[in-house]
Amino acid sequence: VEQRIEQPKPVKTPDTIYDMPEKPKAKAPEPEPPKPEAPEQPGGVEGGVEGGVQGGTVGGTVGGQIGGQLGGQLGGQLGSTAPPQNVVLPFGAGMNRPTMLSGRDPQYTREALAARVEGLAIVKCVIKVDGTLTNCRMVKSLPHMDRAILDALSGRRYTPVMFQGRPVSVDYVFNIRLKLP
Repeated sequence: VEQRIEQPKPVKTPDTIYDMPEKPKAKAPEPEPPKPEAPEQPGGVEGGVEGGVQGGTVGGTVGGQIGGQLGGQLGGQLGSTAPPQNVVLPFGAGMNRPTMLSGRDPQYTREALAARVEGLAIVKCVIKVDGTLTNCRMVKSLPHMDRAILDALSGRRYTPVMFQGRPVSVDYVFNIRLKLP
């Protein structure tokens, strides 16, 4: 195997060298003149805001609540970590499974019987703190059975789901298995 080594080509220097003009040096920023001190107002607080709130706190939050807790929730209970009642939580760890107190199972429709429909329907509903179901929606439906399943669920009542010792509204998934009679 023959190896060829190429010699580097000489670097050509330019015929004319130009001197670049010096860049102007940046001026140091001039110190701001001292601001005149505002005359002290009777009853004012150092760091306070003109037109502040009577009993307000220096460093308060815009839109804050007088006497509110840092990180608190309007309408929340002092020392509580439970969510407010109007929030819908996803069903999860630390929650009891609801038990049906009243209601009926879905009844087969004539069309579903004729088509010999069987299988699993999946429905997601909100179980409210009083145990009633709202906002039910089909996740996986069965032919000719959606309305019958949703009607049956709307008439059911469950034990409330408890979280941290309190009833809460939760998004809950119902698996409804249908078998022909």
